[in-house]
Amino acid sequence: MEASTSSNRPIHVRKGDLTKEQTDVIVVCSSSIGLLASVLQAGGDTVMSSYNTELRKNSTQIIAVAASGQLLAKAIYFVSWEPNSDEILLCKSLEKLVSNVIKKATNEKYKSIAFPAIGCGQSGCSINLVTKTLIGKVHQLRTFHSMTVSFIIQPDRTDIYNEFQKQIDLLEPFEQLEPLERTPEIPTVSVPIRNGMIIVEKGNITTQKVDAIIGNSSSIALQDTIIKAAGDEVETAWEPDADDSILRQSIIDFIWNIIQNVISCNYTSIACPAIGCGGYGCSVDIVVKTIVQEIKNQLKTRNLALTVKFVIRPEQQNIYDEFCKQVLASEEEIFRVSLEDQLPATWVKSTSNQLRFVVPTNTDEYKSVFEPFNKAMKGTYTKIIKIERIQNERWLLQYLAHSRDFKKRLRIDTEKRLYHGCPKKAAESIIEDCFNRSFAGVNGTAYGVGVYFSSNPVYSHRYTQPSANGERCMFVARVLIGKTTKGNSSMRTRPVGFDSTSDGNHIYVTYHDAQALAEYLITYK
Repeated sequence: MEASTSSNRPIHVRKGDLTKEQTDVIVVCSSSIGLLASVLQAGGDTVMSSYNTELRKNSTQIIAVAASGQLLAKAIYFVSWEPNSDEILLCKSLEKLVSNVIKKATNEKYKSIAFPAIGCGQSGCSINLVTKTLIGKVHQLRTFHSMTVSFIIQPDRTDIYNEFQKQIDLLEPFEQLEPLERTPEIPTVSVPIRNGMIIVEKGNITTQKVDAIIGNSSSIALQDTIIKAAGDEVETAWEPDADDSILRQSIIDFIWNIIQNVISCNYTSIACPAIGCGGYGCSVDIVVKTIVQEIKNQLKTRNLALTVKFVIRPEQQNIYDEFCKQVLASEEEIFRVSLEDQLPATWVKSTSNQLRFVVPTNTDEYKSVFEPFNKAMKGTYTKIIKIERIQNERWLLQYLAHSRDFKKRLRIDTEKRLYHGCPKKAAESIIEDCFNRSFAGVNGTAYGVGVYFSSNPVYSHRYTQPSANGERCMFVARVLIGKTTKGNSSMRTRPVGFDSTSDGNHIYVTYHDAQALAEYLITYK
């Protein structure tokens, strides 16, 4: 066998054979036909008979059978589980399985349990997503249940073994000790968010085994500490503000900048200190709640495979408690309105990943897009080929979250319907990944280095390019202009206190990907 950690660690992974595990409980998934057959064969007639008897009584709950035959465990938990193509439902089902199994084992006074790599075989599930979910849930449950948990991987599946090992390594070594060997009042909280994970713990941020440590340019002490520790640092500027609404928006922008840096560097794990909770005099409640909610939002809407560790200094108990509270807050508490309630009435349901839907010409929806475009563009174009509705749910959620914040902060609705012209290839990229600022500056920076929109489609037409068959593309977008000011070519980001820049007439420049939403794509000649 190949062990990943020393025996005193409560969560570990190793290569081996589940039927030969000398543990209190082994878990067998009914959908894993090969493993099920091996366990029943090793258990002999007694286990086979007990299993069939219990299966007839109840096929949906955990079937607990005493081990016998060649099995070295004390008991076998047979669980019913099937993979799901929906990642959210997949994660929830895995979390529920782990929770039910560990709670049952605890109630039955067992101290150790061994899982197979559930969901990592032929199910087609993302191994990274499954391992993060399993390790994250086990780690979270160990705050309340003292249980040694092993994950047993088939010897030939080094890829699966490495993923489990990677997730375990991200857990603070201090937290990997048994309860008697660590301070019991300092638990670690971890919550999986789609493909990502959020962890809160007390400790020294410079000792974290992560790709990068987040530093704030205004925190000289932290920068010096990171440099001495020779760690990689993602440095972004952030300054506190006495106005709560400005403070919230500055934190949202700060987190967005962090995520952009993380994506560009292909990082999969970062460690963050309790930024804004030191000597700034800011409300800990506002700062922590905004940081955690925005990190959750970024992980969820971008579907990032990223582990974010909030590392709090041991003496900051109130700050640690607040981070735990916000990280453990349910999605229902944060997003009270369901996704279905937020979708535009014109959107149609789709079981595929389709993002573009042709709008029928005989509908009011078509007329609402066609008529203002046609009125302004007469003499500039010959005909519309089609109008497509863009249905990118991930992008919509980001935009709606930004919109709610704008309305709360400014107390007015500053959304405008504007145009954005571009070449066909750029349009395809935008539909997939929003108005990314990586394109900023391609067609000039007269009013700032951002994404340009106009209320005049004739102006936006100048930035389209005809394809081989003469077709051009122009977006109709919902844009949050917020508080705007006159821009100039030296502005690489929005000026402090403003949300966008403008020419003072029809041109608006945005500096945040989620500040605009592509609603329709007009293809015309």
